[in-house]
Order: sequence, then C-alpha cells, then structure tokens
Amino acid sequence: MIKTVSVQELCEQLETDPESVLIDVRRPQEYEQGHVPKACNIPLGSMPLNQMLAEWSREAEGKPIYFICQSGGRSQHLLNQLDQVGFHDAQSVAGGMVAWQALGLPVDSKPPPAAEFTRERLTMLVAGLLVMLGGALGFMVHGGFFSIAVLAGGELTFTGLTGWPGIASLFSRNNRDR
Repeated sequence: MIKTVSVQELCEQLETDPESVLIDVRRPQEYEQGHVPKACNIPLGSMPLNQMLAEWSREAEGKPIYFICQSGGRSQHLLNQLDQVGFHDAQSVAGGMVAWQALGLPVDSKPPPAAEFTRERLTMLVAGLLVMLGGALGFMVHGGFFSIAVLAGGELTFTGLTGWPGIASLFSRNNRDR
C-alpha cells in the first residue's frame, strides 16, 4: 500500500521529529531552483533501484523517510517500485514542491549562474555596437558612416542565410568557447 503525506503533515513531522529524512528525487537543476530546506537531493534514475534503496536506507537508519518531487507523480511512481521490492517504510509528499510553494513555506534555492559571454552573444554585442556607432556617426558627422551600420547588418543577414559564422569566427581564436 502506497502511503502519502500532505505538506501540512510533513511540516508537523519535520518540526516534531528533526531526524526525519526528506529526499528530493528531482533532477539537480530542479532541486537548485528551489527545494525544502531539510531535503537532500538523490535524483530518481541516477543509480539502479537497489543501489538507491541502499543509499536511502543508509541515509535514514530507521528514521521516517519522505520522498518529494515537483508535483508528487515521480515520488508516487518510485513508491510503487519500492513497494514491489518489499520496501514499505517510506511516504510520498502529496502535491510535491508545487503544494509546498503554494502554502508559502520556506524554500532554499541556488542563485542562477551569471550570464556568460558566449561567442554568439559577443557577436551580437559587437554587431549591435557597430550599428549604433554607424547610425550615430552618420547623423552627426558624415553620411558615409551609415555604411558601418549597413555592413554590420549585412554580415548578420549573411550569417543567418548561410550559417557561416562570419565575425564570430574572429572571436573563436581567443575565446574559451572554441
């Protein structure tokens, strides 16, 4: 028989028994975007079921085990598999992280990584600056400077039509994205 626990019941359990084990079975990216503060991440499918079972048993050592995922589906599926192999000492959190967050309960998260300058972003930056510079100089100094904007736009159009990297190939020699 599959056991489920509501988010409210889980909160009470975690408060009354801090030794309870909460395992988040979502992918690491999902876990980093937001997880229950006490949860440890052991992604579903990251290892064979018997190895996962051994890991969870070692983690829990007789303590209550709760599984949580995004909406409850994966943890329910996992409990079905565990039930078939004779492991009946765990519960699934009904509604998962969706229900947890809907109640406004605390969530830990990892800040998103800083944006990196890839070759494509650098190309767009340079082309955009050339268009702005050509346009500004064309209006303020001499109409011939509009050709800078036309050349930058032409290069982007040519790259889009042919797939040849154009100006991006200049950056690949000294860029870490090679």
